[in-house]
Formats: sequence, C-alpha cells, structure tokens
Amino acid sequence: MNQSFSRFTVDEQIKLVNGGSFFGTAGINEKDVKSMQFLDGGTGMNFEQLFGDMLSREGRGDMIGGAVLRDVLAHFYEPEKLGSDESRELRKWICEKLEERFPDWIAPGCYPPGILLGATWSPETVYETGRALGMEARAYGVNVLLGTPNVNMHRDIRNGRLFEGYSEDPCLASTLAPEMVKGVQSCGVSANVKHFVANHQETNRLNVNEIIPQRALNELYYPGFKACVKAGVSTVMSAYNQINGVPCTENRELLCDILRDDWGFDGLVMSDWGAVYNPTKAVNAGNDLAMPGPIAPDVLKEAYEKGELSPEALAVSAERVATLAEKYTWEEKYSFSREETDRIAYNASAEGIILLKNRNGALPLDKGSKVAVFGEKTDYLLMCGEGSAGINTDRKSKISDVFAQSFAEVTVNSYGSADAMVYIYNLPGQEGNDRADIGLKMTAEVDFSRIIPEAERVGMKKILVLNVSSPVALGEWEERFDAVICVFLPGMKGTQALADILTGDINPSGKLPLSWPARIEDMPTFLNFPGDGMIVNYGEGIFIGYRWYDTRKITPLYPFGHGLSYTDFEITSIKADTERFSDSLKVTAIVKNTGAVKGKTVVQIYISDEQSTLTKPVKELKAFRKVELDAGEIAELEFTLNKHDFESFDPNINDWTFEEGWYTVSAGLSSADIHKQCRVYADVKSPYSYGRKTSVKVIVENPQLKKTVEEFFAEYNLPYTAILTSYEYTAQDKIEMILKNVGCDEKAIDELGARLSLTEKQ
Repeated sequence: MNQSFSRFTVDEQIKLVNGGSFFGTAGINEKDVKSMQFLDGGTGMNFEQLFGDMLSREGRGDMIGGAVLRDVLAHFYEPEKLGSDESRELRKWICEKLEERFPDWIAPGCYPPGILLGATWSPETVYETGRALGMEARAYGVNVLLGTPNVNMHRDIRNGRLFEGYSEDPCLASTLAPEMVKGVQSCGVSANVKHFVANHQETNRLNVNEIIPQRALNELYYPGFKACVKAGVSTVMSAYNQINGVPCTENRELLCDILRDDWGFDGLVMSDWGAVYNPTKAVNAGNDLAMPGPIAPDVLKEAYEKGELSPEALAVSAERVATLAEKYTWEEKYSFSREETDRIAYNASAEGIILLKNRNGALPLDKGSKVAVFGEKTDYLLMCGEGSAGINTDRKSKISDVFAQSFAEVTVNSYGSADAMVYIYNLPGQEGNDRADIGLKMTAEVDFSRIIPEAERVGMKKILVLNVSSPVALGEWEERFDAVICVFLPGMKGTQALADILTGDINPSGKLPLSWPARIEDMPTFLNFPGDGMIVNYGEGIFIGYRWYDTRKITPLYPFGHGLSYTDFEITSIKADTERFSDSLKVTAIVKNTGAVKGKTVVQIYISDEQSTLTKPVKELKAFRKVELDAGEIAELEFTLNKHDFESFDPNINDWTFEEGWYTVSAGLSSADIHKQCRVYADVKSPYSYGRKTSVKVIVENPQLKKTVEEFFAEYNLPYTAILTSYEYTAQDKIEMILKNVGCDEKAIDELGARLSLTEKQ
C-alpha cells in the first residue's frame, strides 16, 4: 500500500498501531474508526481487566492493582463486606459503567479452559462453549476476546498455563480449537488465537530463546494455528518468546511468509502484552498492533523520519486495525440467557470430566450413600486458572450444597457414618509461574497417611477427585484409591457435573488430551525444561506426549486418550475401502457398547508407517469420533484419511513428504488400548523412493536392493568395489554419483533407477 493512497495520516497510522489503553485500541473519531475493547478470555469475562481498563480510559489508571480495586474485586458480589467508603464508591461507579454497556447485566460465567475442552473430544461442545463466551463478550461490550483459543501444545506439564491449551496432540487440538473460533465469532465478536508460536513456559517467558527444530514446528506447533486461520479467525496474538534467535514479534518469516503468504491469514496480528521489544522491527515484520497502551508515538515517529520504519508496513498495519474495528464494533445493546449459558457450561464439564480408574465398579455411588468429603479446599472447586484466566463470578455452587442434593448424608473433613470417602485434591495454575515438580503436595501426603488407613479399616470406598490444572504424579497412593476422577478446572458448573457423575446420572465420557506420567523422570522434556537461563532446547523434537512414551517403551500412569465409562465398549473391526491408495482413503470402524447402560466413547484412529526413511513416532492420531450408544448398540463410523495425514516434514528438503509403502491403521479407545488394525499401501513416489538417487547405505543394507545392484554391475561389467568403498567411507553417496564415476551413461543410470523403483518396501 502506497502512503499516498492511505486514508490516514502518518500520525494517525502510528496512533492506530499503538495500543490506546491497557485493554483497548485507539480510535480516530474524525475518520469514524472506533476504539475496541479487548479482554481475556477463554474461560469468561475477566473483571479485573475490564474494571482496570474502565479506570484507565477515565484517567484513573493509578488505581489499577491498588488496595481499593482489589477490595472491590474480592467483594464485588458481597458489597456489604467492602472495607471503606472509597471501595463502595468505586463499586458504584463500576456498576454504572457496566449498566451503560449491559443494562440488565448478569454476572459473567466461568467456563472450562482448554485442557478440559480438549478432554471432551467433542467439536460440538467446544463450539457451544465458544458461542456462550461470544454472547457474554458481546453483552459486556468486548470486541475482541483474547485467547479464544490458546493452541500451544502440552509440551511439559510443569507449564503454569498448561490448562489453557487443548492437548499434546496436534490432530486433537487442530480439530477442536477452530470450533472455539467459530463459536465466538458467530456472535459478532472477534476470536483471538494465541500465542504464536510455542509459548510453552512461564519461566523467563519474556524473550526466552527457544531452539526448536523445523520439523517440530511444522508437525506439532504450527498446525493448531493454521487450523484456526483456515476457520477464519480474525486476530492472532504473537508470543513473548524468541524462536531460534528471533523474537516472535519481529519474525517476518513467521508473521508474513508463513502466517499470511502460506496460510492465507488476512486479519490482525497483535502482540502479547509487553511482547514488543523493538517497535520498529515489529511493524516491519508484520506485527500490526503493539499492546498494551497507551503507547507514546515518539519511537515510531522518529524511525519513520529516519527511514527505518517501512511506510508501506505502517500503512498496511494501520489499515488492518481500522478494518477490524469497522467489522467488530457495534452500537446496539446485547444480552444473553443465564439459563442457556449455565447449560452450556454444565455440558462442557459433563463431557470433559474423566474417570481414570474404577476398581471393582466402585462408582457410581448409590444416591442413598453417606459421603465424607476431605481435602485442603472443600468449599468450592477450583473453577479456573489464575492471572489472565481468572474469573470473578457468583455463578458457582458450594461442594457441600450440591452433594447434599445427591447423597443421603454429607460430612466435610469428618467421617461421620460415611460409607464413601471423596478426597478433593486441588492444584491451581497461574500465568507467570511454572511448577518445579509434578509430585503431590506435602499436605495431601499427610492427609492420605491419616485418612486412607481408617477408610480401609472400615471398608469404606475411597474416591480421589483431581481438581488440577495439570497432571500430578500420584505415586503409591494411586493404588490405595478405588476410583480416580479428573475434573481439571471444570468451570462454574463443574461441581454439579461431578456430583452427577458420582451418582451415575451422567455416564463419564471424557478422555485424556495428554499423557499422564507416573514419574517426572519419564517425561520427554525432563532435561529440557525450563532451559538454562534464557535458552531452552527442544531436544525431544517431535517426540512429546504419547509419541515419546510409545517410542521409549515407557508406560505412563494413564495414557493419552484414556478415559473409562460405566459401560464397556469394543471396536470389533476396521477396514479400508482400498488396500492401495495414492491420495485419500476411507476407513470404517465398527464399535459396540458391550455393557449394560447407555454411554459415550471416543473411537481413535492412529497411523503407523511400518518402514520409514524419516524417524517417525510409533503411531500418530489422525482422526477420532465421539459416539453415544445404548447398551448392546452397534455403530459403523467412517473416517476419511487424506494425503496430509500420511505426510511428515523433512527439514532437509524443507517440505512435506509422503513415503510409499505399507502403513498400519489402528482403531482404539486410547493410545495404549488398540482394538483392531488394518494395513494399506501408499502407492506414491517420494524423495525417498528407490531409484537413481537412493543412497549406497540404503542399498547395501536392503537385501533386495543390494541384489538388484549387484546384478546390474555384473551385467554391465562394472566394478562393484566402488559400492563397497563408498559404503565404508561415504555411505550417503547417491548411486547415480557412483555410476557416473565408473563411466555409466545416463540411459544406463535411468535403467538401474527403474529397476530399483520396482522394489517395494516390505
């Protein structure tokens, strides 16, 4: 875009690409460009941010983070507990501001974060959650809802923000996360995918340099973002970290070549808050908007005058900000149904809560049971994470109140006459802080030592509820519990969903979106997290999660995709519509509910390359389907696997490759619970196809190829010693080079290439 054709002056352009408030953009009233309200996020309306931005826009930013605002936030729904007249006055002022936006305002909802949405394995559930978030954002006057979704992979479970991400697997994340985008944007609110890219730790998160192989970026860390772009996401948030020495906000290859040119993104790129370290380089690289504001124009103005800031880049970025504002600002008031959003929140929790263990049918409990609830925090479940993911709402229920409606008797931190003990283990997650280890808290160890022996003595059922932001190593205690349920951070209706699962009113159907390690030493990133100083090496490459555990033959405590039901399922067959394919194929799996009650399961389809040139995982998830079946019911499920499902990224040629040969297609109920398999043959030619460019090493070490070459050399009276010498010293030499060196012409070389290409992988 030439500056002379821009509708904005240079000063206006600079104003637009700099944040206007802590959570908002600057407007240009004379050009009819309105300011936009940003807000976190993926679990609901963050009142701390919203109230702070209200104060910032009114010139009262000095109150942000102060004691008065903290008092208001702590007691917003109980104003009688406010500690001062100043607090009461501030709350009154905030309520007036809320009523201007949302006259009959309803307290915001708190929805499950990415990790529990990932556990639903249900695109429909994620879409509905996104729609609920979009409705609430629209009502509160939020134009761009940040972190909808966060698609950074579960690289290491010690990451303090692990709970925001969907999965360790790119297929699962790439299938679910775009539904969040669609749901939010269906309400006229811009979704925002973050943090682009590989924001996997809080330790030294500002500008930490992550050394990541290109293959890992392409196979693991890009796909979720690409899927959201293809789903039409309007904004992308660039990350704090560096990738291989270049800050994400200054990485033109990332923000322009990949995001825009390769994937076709035409929306706005905004920085994470404080992630722009060099404003000029950021704009030049394609980072359209620097946050937070207000940002003084001096740096960019000086760079523009010196010719360091590209006029075209500045004009384009300003236009993107204005275009987003024109699309996602509105005047009309909006509202939402509390009942509808409550239902959506409940359904998300019910679909995602995971039954990890159920020895001897300990669950469900009879509604006449007497239940003793123990734990460090037994008033409310942890609904959400802390920091930008924190939600302030009164739309929640006490554990004892909900359980009292489900069981005959409920005691808290006391056995009473209980016949079942429920221990609730809490582990919060927080932006800014990673975990040092994955073990249980000492307080829980002490509790278990005291509580479990007594429960065992009287024959009481022992149920462990994991209300956690990420997995914990349970050690010897796991065996002492009869049942283990993981609710992660289940949102405002999680307590009700938990009670209904305990009683069997809901049959659990959640599946783990990540592998649950038994020990920290087993983890793929054990020695590569959080790095040394400001550098972290992704030494595990593509082998995170189940890819690592499968390849290293390490058994996790609970495998990826695991989750039990109160009924049983069996996959009775799997077959492909053709044995040989070159582009795509259809696979049909038949699953049966072999138990006595209705339930849901997830049929998972994995692909394995039986003999690959590139190093590959043992298997990779490529498709899945959640299905509900009555007792005895059978379902036939069809899956389409396309060419890309069989491809891997080869950094040597900087492209995706599809290897010919045999593949195993597996159907299972987890990565470790494979029921049926079939084989298919990819009839394609790849850079590794046998031919004139095959290496001496491959030829000598493959008996069929070696025999073909020996016969050819004998037929043409060529010195086979040339092959033996190459294999001893330069085994990566191509066979065509050897043939040229011994005087073969092109026609003969082509002939050998054709003979080699006829030799299939076995």
